[in-house]
Amino acid sequence: MFLDNVITQSIVFEGQGRLKEYIGGYQDYIDAKSREEKIQTASAPKAVTEPEKVKPKANRTVKLSYKEQRELDALPDEIAALETEQAEINTQLSDPEIFKDYEKAGALQSRAEEIEMSLLEKLERWEWLEAKQNGEAV
Repeated sequence: MFLDNVITQSIVFEGQGRLKEYIGGYQDYIDAKSREEKIQTASAPKAVTEPEKVKPKANRTVKLSYKEQRELDALPDEIAALETEQAEINTQLSDPEIFKDYEKAGALQSRAEEIEMSLLEKLERWEWLEAKQNGEAV
């Protein structure tokens, strides 16, 4: 009764090194524990049936075509070049003087957007080729 009037939460040792937090006093913990046990016993008969065994797929490497392998080898350099160009454009756009020539600023902003889209496409393609090469789901 003293604990019910004093505490607002209980941290209880559940065994096997596990701690669980219950909101409320000691009686709230007892009630919650009994509800959990009822739920577990009610759902236990359903858990008796064994789930279907899923055979893990063999993680084998797949040989890429010549064209795909060349593309995969070239992608890191292309991505690096685009990132360098993007950094240069961002540096130019961070200078307030560039906005005096609004046409040039607009062209730089549109090129920055094109680079962003191209980077996303190349990164996605790189990820796809790597997954294919490693035998993962494509």
